[in-house]
Amino acid sequence: MDIEAIYNAYLKQEDSLRERDKNVFHASSAGSCLRKQMYSYYDFPSDEKDGNSYRILRLGTIVHSDVEKALSSYQDTLAGMQSKDAPITRSIHIEEKIKLEQLEVTGTFDAGEKTVDSINNTVEFNLYDLKTAAAYKWTTKFGRKQNRVADSDLNYKLQLGTYALGIRHKYEPDRINMYLLWYNKNTSQMREQLVSPEWIDKALEYWIEIHEMKEDMGKSFEDELIPQISYGVPMQDWECRYCQYYSICPSTLADKKR
Repeated sequence: MDIEAIYNAYLKQEDSLRERDKNVFHASSAGSCLRKQMYSYYDFPSDEKDGNSYRILRLGTIVHSDVEKALSSYQDTLAGMQSKDAPITRSIHIEEKIKLEQLEVTGTFDAGEKTVDSINNTVEFNLYDLKTAAAYKWTTKFGRKQNRVADSDLNYKLQLGTYALGIRHKYEPDRINMYLLWYNKNTSQMREQLVSPEWIDKALEYWIEIHEMKEDMGKSFEDELIPQISYGVPMQDWECRYCQYYSICPSTLADKKR
């Protein structure tokens, strides 16, 4: 019995059941290659993942699921402790969808905590996005190789900024605090990383640029966004090695994937 093959087939089936919005941009892709953004928006066929990729993604899904269940339990406990007329109330938000309608951007943030202070008439929102990291990534964040990799979290910070834009529109808080919550896949350590609020404005600028590009180029983007020549194609060389559109993209960097 080939258990690995059976497990891979199961993960592939699970992945096929996931619903993904079409003809929109996704917050999770913030900061990615511009050509990749357009492939995704126009729903070009993506390459099939191999078994190893499915299993790596599954580990992240399991951690997310556990944290979600823990927060849901905490949410019930918190609701039972608070009276409706309390001067300060807190609410937990889990796997909540946001939309930036005019920019055609959608996404789902992992967790949030909204605090309403009726005495000072203020609303504060703590926003969290969970990321799993293997040993090397962890050392560049918190270990001996800390700060050696320049702006390695650019995509994640833009993603958080995108969620914050949605929260700003939906709840109109006076303050948004953003955190990347890291989980070490090797040791199960967890660490919080505070993200500067400047990434909210950076995310807005990024998506305005992406949307204007889509409006200007349409499906002719394949002729205009030339890999390794046009700006942002790719944003970072390593993207091509892991891109789900490598088989239809003419980038020579994609050859390094195999």
